[in-house]
Amino acid sequence: MIEFFDAREVNPWQAPREVVVPPLPDFAHDEELKKAYGIALGKDLSPFNAGLELFPDQMAKALWVSSNWINDPVVIGSRDAYKKTLKKAEKPLDKEELLAEVLQAALAAEEDKDKAALLKLYAEISGFIGKQAETTNNTYNNNSNNTMKIVFVKPDAAQTIEHQASNTKSKIQNEELPIKLKLVGVTSR
Repeated sequence: MIEFFDAREVNPWQAPREVVVPPLPDFAHDEELKKAYGIALGKDLSPFNAGLELFPDQMAKALWVSSNWINDPVVIGSRDAYKKTLKKAEKPLDKEELLAEVLQAALAAEEDKDKAALLKLYAEISGFIGKQAETTNNTYNNNSNNTMKIVFVKPDAAQTIEHQASNTKSKIQNEELPIKLKLVGVTSR
């Protein structure tokens, strides 16, 4: 006999009988894999693509790793350590990047004295105040003047051909036209 499920006979306030937790995979506590996953996350890969870098042909393992290891302390530590080593290896900031970071820090500062100090540093780096400003203030114009200079140039005197060859194939002769035409750059085939 087939039994049917009747929802009216189930008490909604009754606790579930038993929650079945699936067993962890064999690599769940492997520290080396967690470090490698953190490094893959440090390369700015998505969590799933970082899992695929560890397990290229096993999507189920990559999916499990991307959903279970994303907040693991070992993974976060290796990701942060990898990013710090990359930051040290990068080239130093140029003047514009430094100005952008100083301005961003000045806007984010909460105390007025910190904002004033950062904005003063910004002005010194830009060259508005300080020793550099005294020497270049007369020659450096911060405004951009958009001007255009128009120069008319006379054309070179080209050689004119006085004698025109007769056009034997055409029925219209050049002498009958009201305008005198000058053919330039015509090549014969």
